[in-house]
Formats: sequence, C-alpha cells, structure tokens
Amino acid sequence: MLNLTIFSAGSFRHVLNELVTIFKQKNPVEVHLHLAPAGLLRQRLEADEYCDIFISANLQNINILSATKCIYNQQILAFNQLILTTLNTEHYQHRDTLDILFDESLRLATSTPIADPCGDYTWHLFELLEQAYPVSGSLLKQRAMPLVGGENSAVVIPKGEIASKYVLQNNHADMMIGYANYMCKLANENLRFHHFPPEFNIKATYSAAQLSENVITRLFFQFLMSDTAKRIMYQHGFLAE
Repeated sequence: MLNLTIFSAGSFRHVLNELVTIFKQKNPVEVHLHLAPAGLLRQRLEADEYCDIFISANLQNINILSATKCIYNQQILAFNQLILTTLNTEHYQHRDTLDILFDESLRLATSTPIADPCGDYTWHLFELLEQAYPVSGSLLKQRAMPLVGGENSAVVIPKGEIASKYVLQNNHADMMIGYANYMCKLANENLRFHHFPPEFNIKATYSAAQLSENVITRLFFQFLMSDTAKRIMYQHGFLAE
C-alpha cells in the first residue's frame, strides 16, 4: 500500500481528519498525520524528517523552509482570525473586547510565538494595539502567559481537547487569545467569544507545501484545492478570504 506523510498545524486537524477519510475512500493509501504547532514541525523538517505535505498556519514557515528544502508546489488553503475567549459568566457581559483584554486583573493566556503561528499572530495584534493605544501592547506582551504551543509548554493539552476550553475550564487563565474557527466546536461549552474590532482583525493564512514528487502526493495536494475540501474547511469555521 502507498504511504502519505502529512505534517499539519494542529488547528487544521478537524478539517484534515475529514479530508483524509474522504480521500482514502477512493485511494488505497496509508496516511501518517503529524499534528503540532507549525513552527515546531518546520524545525523537524529542517532536521530532515520525512514529509510529503506540510500545512502551516502561516506563510512564513513555508518561506523559511524553502531556503533548504525543495518545494514542488505551494498553495493558500484558507484563512482564519483571532478571537478572545472567556468563560460565559456575568463578569464578561456588556463589556467590549478591548476593555476585557486591557483588564490587568485578568490572567491572559496565549500560544507561544515562533513555535506556533498563533503566538506570532497574537504578538502582531499586540503591536497593532501599541500603535493605537501607546504602552498597551507592551503591557500585554508582559502580561501574556504563553501556556501552549511551545516545545515545553506549561500546560499540556490532552489529545482531542481544544486549548482555550481546557485552559479556561481548568483555571489556568481567565481569558485566552486563539483561533476563531474553534467557535463552531465550542458553541455549547459555556464559553463566551469576544471579537476584535475590524482595525485589529488579524488574518491568519493557512498554506500547504508539496515536499515530494509522486502520484499519491500530487493527488492529495490537488484534493486540498478541490471544492469538496473548501466546503469542509468552511464548515469547520475557516474563511475563504
């Protein structure tokens, strides 16, 4: 049987699991999925681990990888946004997102910059806020607790759990900045989602790189671009633009 090895950003796992199931119905292939923060996956690829397709939550990891690895094809798959999540309690009712974010009495959890694109996007958000509200971005960087997404993160998220849910419901923090696509998975988990104003709306770009040249890799890469794949991505909360 043919083999296909995919390294993918963990935030894309629900989409990828569904896509792999559909693909295997028509193609006899053994798929090996490695799910982790894209920055950590890139480091493994730079250390010469084998991979056919690399899916990153940003373009930067693929661009860096292209300096040392042959990339046969590269495509943007979908987009995502950041969102602030809290428990669904009265304390957060009738408050706007920035009021909550700037509240220094609240513990702020984030992902880890460099290791995880979500952390990079969050730090970019802080820099935008710094321009509009001087000192605020610097304070947020000081307050932020990068609890997840690193090689040796302080909080280990159990397999199958979503980081924001686990962190908040286990009292590791009071609020967390993460990806908005998870809202559809967390709709009934007693959480409240706070959208950032449009001028601070960070767009996350999910991209795929084809790292080997064989029939099954090409077929799956093409499948990632299909209307079926796009529909599934959007069903899981990802955006077309």
